[in-house]
Amino acid sequence: MNGAMVFQIILLLATLSKVGKAQVANAKVLRGNSRRDDLYHKDENVTVTPAGGVIFSPNYPKAYPRNLCLSWKLLAPPGSLIHLQFDEQFHLEEPTNGKCSYDFVEVEEKSQTNTIKWGRWCGQKAPSSLTSKSNTLRIIFNSDDYFVAKPGFKIYYSLLDMSANEMPATEVPQTLEDLDRTIAAFDTIEQLLQSLSPDTWRQDLDNIYTQTYIYYRSKSYHLASRQNKVDLNRLHDDVKRYSCTPRNYSVNLREELKTTNAVFFPRCLLVKRCGGNCGCGTNNWNTGCTCQPSKTTTKLHEVLKYAPETTPYKHQQRQRVRWVVDEIFLSHHEMCECACPLQPPR
Repeated sequence: MNGAMVFQIILLLATLSKVGKAQVANAKVLRGNSRRDDLYHKDENVTVTPAGGVIFSPNYPKAYPRNLCLSWKLLAPPGSLIHLQFDEQFHLEEPTNGKCSYDFVEVEEKSQTNTIKWGRWCGQKAPSSLTSKSNTLRIIFNSDDYFVAKPGFKIYYSLLDMSANEMPATEVPQTLEDLDRTIAAFDTIEQLLQSLSPDTWRQDLDNIYTQTYIYYRSKSYHLASRQNKVDLNRLHDDVKRYSCTPRNYSVNLREELKTTNAVFFPRCLLVKRCGGNCGCGTNNWNTGCTCQPSKTTTKLHEVLKYAPETTPYKHQQRQRVRWVVDEIFLSHHEMCECACPLQPPR
């Protein structure tokens, strides 16, 4: 084999190698552009009966498959609601930057007037239970073609019959004014909900953080856990604790001590005095409650004092300027309370 033939063989092999690499590269590009073409879609209608039922990710409690887009439309009889309870064994692909963008389970409720997005969940924390506003719900499960997790999800659904003989017997205030006065009588959201709906108050409490309409999603909706969500009881307690409290006030020493024959430096001092209002911190909020001290103390202050000296000599007309460090006592409020008339609000 001469040198020319060897060179041609080498050139041919190099050309074939380039073509092969190009085909592989093109194959990768095509796969990247069509990665969702093999997505498996399935829509299922589920009739909700008093016996209830369960919906779970494929292969539960093992790892679910990739490339899924599944939905279940739950339909209950008219006049009834649907209750969902997630199993504690819950794990989907972790969120990215706090958002469930890849593998997730989602619950939505559509009506003729609006759409409620009850939530989109992923990660390892099972969502709270929820109850529909109407007789239909849709559950959507999505997984992409990358990472999967196990066990996936499992949801128990049940029927709530809201006919007249099933409704709670608790009397709900008829007007907003009546309800506002009812709210004023309770210290915690648990007490309020238990009074209004003794049969479903725990469920109502769980639903507070998930009943978020598609048009607005509060900050608490996006937080990861119940412990991190807004503490409604703390906000209510803060009103009672800090609306009427000791706070800094500046007082003029001559006026405070009722002194007319002396001046002081500094002219004013800071003292603690009760301040604020009692407008929303008490049951009888509309009866002229005032913030008053419940405990006072007297504190010693040292200031520079000047009082003109009197002289027995009539010919000495010029008064002598004499500054001295003097001790004065001022009243401070240590504790405050709302003092309200005894008559109830009208």
